[in-house]
Amino acid sequence: MTNIKTIFAGVALALLIMSAGCSTFIGGSGPAEETATPTQTPEPMTEITETTTPAPTETKNKPVATEEVETKTESATERELSKAEKFEKFDENMQRIYRELDYNRSAETEIFPENDSYHMTIQMRDTTNRSKTVDDRLDPLWNYYVIVEDYNDNDDSYSDRDHTYIPDTVNITFVTEDGGAFETTYIKYNWAYKYYTDEWSLRVFMAKYGSTTKEGPAYHDKWK
Repeated sequence: MTNIKTIFAGVALALLIMSAGCSTFIGGSGPAEETATPTQTPEPMTEITETTTPAPTETKNKPVATEEVETKTESATERELSKAEKFEKFDENMQRIYRELDYNRSAETEIFPENDSYHMTIQMRDTTNRSKTVDDRLDPLWNYYVIVEDYNDNDDSYSDRDHTYIPDTVNITFVTEDGGAFETTYIKYNWAYKYYTDEWSLRVFMAKYGSTTKEGPAYHDKWK
């Protein structure tokens, strides 16, 4: 189990390009030269035509339209998982530990996030063999404790290893070779945590677990 905290950051800059226009004025011509005639007739006047140029149009600086780039910055921590999703990860680890420590055995499991619990159905190897029966009964306790210890010993590199991933109660049904209910029992998180912190001794921890055992319809005490 490895926690990877990923940080994604994005920054967008908008540039405004400005332009300016310039204008030019054009002047008109002067009056024509006067001439005298012998008849003293009124001299013709040359009409002065002044050419007027249109006033220059002022060019307003307009910002160039730019599209704002939206950036999404993900949180430094991963999305908070629901309790169901956390318990699914717990189940994956419980099954892995069960296979590794218990000779590739597996258990039928079911999560109940609504009441903070987890159920295991474990088929016993030989209910007439006392040694195997004792081991089969203790396996769930030790496997659960391994996770409690591991998740409380975590460091910042493991975001999926803290107590919120661990169901408060693990209910266990042991069945015989033919599927009959042999015994039921359960484990509580605070029991394992008290043993982890040395508040409880091993004797107290195991005694508390043993006190929850109830015989099922298929229970027998025929031992080899």
